Amino acid sequence: MMPAHDPSFNESALEARRLLDTWDRLGRAHMMVGAGCSCGIGGVVVALGDFEQDIVDYLQAEAERLDRRDVLEYLGQEAREAELWSISKLLAGVAQPRDSRFHELGVDTFLLERLSRTLQSFEKLHGSS
Repeated sequence: MMPAHDPSFNESALEARRLLDTWDRLGRAHMMVGAGCSCGIGGVVVALGDFEQDIVDYLQAEAERLDRRDVLEYLGQEAREAELWSISKLLAGVAQPRDSRFHELGVDTFLLERLSRTLQSFEKLHGSS
């Protein structure tokens, strides 16, 4: 079946675009951390984009833990810009797949479910909307 005619592909592509918009919005937002807490760090400003490498490292670790070599291959092909991970590139690749084999294997579902939970958690914890 051609991916463009596959309803699950269309849903994955729409979800990837939605998450890309969310990532772009959250990546630009800055917040204060440590203000008023006992950690001793006050007035530090961070953005979700500061955690980009950690987020994709988490996706990679989950794929390794679950022995999802297909996900690891996809990350290696679609989530790198030079030596750094890129969530924007990863989501753009899921939204416009070049290789339907990854969709058929459920790579997009694996990645989108985990990224969705991560971004929703960040929004919830930090009041972004």
